[in-house]
Order: sequence, then structure tokens, then C-alpha cells
Amino acid sequence: MNDENAIGKHFPLAIRLSWEEVEELLWKVALAMKADNYDPDVVIAVARGGLAPARILVDYLQKKYICSFQMGHWDDGASLSERPKIVIPLPDVDLSGKRVLVVDDVSHEGGTMEGVVSYLRSRVREIRTMVLVSKADSRLKADYCPETMDEWRWVLFPWSRHEDLLSFTEKVLQITGGATVEDIIRILEEAMSVDIARQEIDRVLADMQKEGVGKEGNKKTWPLI
Repeated sequence: MNDENAIGKHFPLAIRLSWEEVEELLWKVALAMKADNYDPDVVIAVARGGLAPARILVDYLQKKYICSFQMGHWDDGASLSERPKIVIPLPDVDLSGKRVLVVDDVSHEGGTMEGVVSYLRSRVREIRTMVLVSKADSRLKADYCPETMDEWRWVLFPWSRHEDLLSFTEKVLQITGGATVEDIIRILEEAMSVDIARQEIDRVLADMQKEGVGKEGNKKTWPLI
């Protein structure tokens, strides 16, 4: 196997957020909005990352109206694409005169939310933004953000953890040429400074085998196909 110190350079440091931690952060946001007497007419989720937090926040705010559109900025495996792109546009709804709250899970450089604001500005009366986690020097400062990082780490959210671990596991297998489940867990835990459960990697490898991307080889080593 390749030198594991060198392998670790290919992966970002990370943190895990549980559903309970996410709910606590969103409750703080809801309280802050109420303290501001801010009452949005519509909550708009930026898919896919904003879907789950937007739904929880709508519940805490006791709002009825939520919609979404999809904008992409990250490629697989934590690679940043040049510009965010609208993948699925906003539904044909009249938002003129509406105060909208735009919700996303994370802001790294701020490009995604900048694109969102530009896309919506001419369609609505007022825009405010909310992200769960933001880098301190993000270009666009969200109106509401309960968690700011001075030193950026990849965030393993409960709604995207499987997809993230699948991408990172594929990268481990590409670099090593094949690894056991125990090797995969050790490499990722040491490189990313997070705990990873055996069940999580078992599920990832089961998906990879089903899709014909990897299979268990000799000595329980998993190479890419």
C-alpha cells in the first residue's frame, strides 16, 4: 500500500454533524429570526443540500410555503467547479412582492449563494439567506448562520454522508489500488479526523459492487473494477 501520510493529503479534514446537532442549530436560527421580527412569506431550499434544513426550519417557523430549485457548485470528491450552475430552475410560481428566505446547508467560497441571490433578485420583494455552516471568509455573508469556521473542514451532513463517503472511498481505492474495509476506515479516519462506522463503509462498498464499480477480491481487499 502507498505511504499513508501521502494518501492523507488527498482528503480534507472533516467534521460530522448529527441530526440532533442540525436541529439545535436550526432552532437557534428560528429564535434569531423571531427576535428580528422576520417573517418570510416563502422559504426556498437550494437543492440538494438545503432541502432537509429548509424543511426543519419551516416546521420551527410554522410556515406553510416552501419550494426549491437546484444549483450545483461541488463536483464529486470535494472538488470545486468554477461556477455554480442552475440544474433545475425554480417552479413557475409568482414570487413578486414576497419576502423569501433562501436556505442552503453550507457556504465555502460563497459562490453558490451569490448565484442564488442574483437569480432571485428580480423575482422577489426581499431576499434573506441562511446557511448552517459557513467559512469565515466566505464572500457572501448569510443573514443567518449558526456555525462559522475559521479553518475550513468538509462537513459530513446526515443527508449527504453516504454520498460523500462513497466518493472518498473510491478515491482511497484509486490511490491504493485496493484496500480492506479496515484499511479504508483507518485511512479516512486518520486523514479526515472523523469517526467512521464499519456499517457506513459496508453500505458504500455494497453500492459500489451493485453498480459494478468495485468488488471484494482476494484477502478481503476491495479493488476498483
